[in-house]
Amino acid sequence: MITGRDPGSPWRVGCAGFSMKLSDYFQRFNLVEVQESFFDPPTERTLARWRREAPEGFAFSIRAWQLITHPSTYSGYQRIRRPWEQEAGDRFGSFQPTEQTQWAWAVVERAARILDAKAIVFHTPASFTPTRQNRENLVRFFDSIERGPYRLIWEPDGIWEEQETEALCRECGLVAAVDPLLSRPFSGDAFYFRMREKTRGRGAYTEDDFFDIRGTAPDADEQDGEGFFVWQTPDAARDASRFMKWCSSEA
Repeated sequence: MITGRDPGSPWRVGCAGFSMKLSDYFQRFNLVEVQESFFDPPTERTLARWRREAPEGFAFSIRAWQLITHPSTYSGYQRIRRPWEQEAGDRFGSFQPTEQTQWAWAVVERAARILDAKAIVFHTPASFTPTRQNRENLVRFFDSIERGPYRLIWEPDGIWEEQETEALCRECGLVAAVDPLLSRPFSGDAFYFRMREKTRGRGAYTEDDFFDIRGTAPDADEQDGEGFFVWQTPDAARDASRFMKWCSSEA
């Protein structure tokens, strides 16, 4: 069972982004999904400080840089501060087999190593549709990279069907990020749940929702594999804390 900030549990609960003062966050949760790494990865000095200040057993998950997954026409590119090959903008994004996406991956992988991250999340936009070229790019990219000790998570937006997503995850050795109130995770030794603003009903998450979220986890037993519960709701810290408290009461 998830009981507070348990460093021994392979199930982890946290928010998408630091939602409060770092020292308070580290005391309350055992996971954070770093959002800054999607727009412009933090400096190595900042990453090292986060890792140093985090307590034993705390886990980092990071979002892969937009230069890997999103085209250069995406508005988020305006937030990039570090030098990048703007003149080669059409060679970034969509997992293209280019030197540019490999360079972006090297930046992300370096950040993950500094943080000793548990997972790297590749979020693809709705414009990354299930065309033959996009499927080939995705497979080729994950075949080409040095995978490291991380869980590699794929979170597709848009019109990807579950069967096709599952097939590509199996082929590429990925874990699919899912909304546990809408779909079940694919079989494997890890799952990655993302809770956004409620996808059914109205208002705040209820205890019935918590029951269904936990029940959707494989075998509902945290000893069977590694699990990530990432809250990205309007009041993520409150919702994640309520979920952890509910889990503790159910122990």
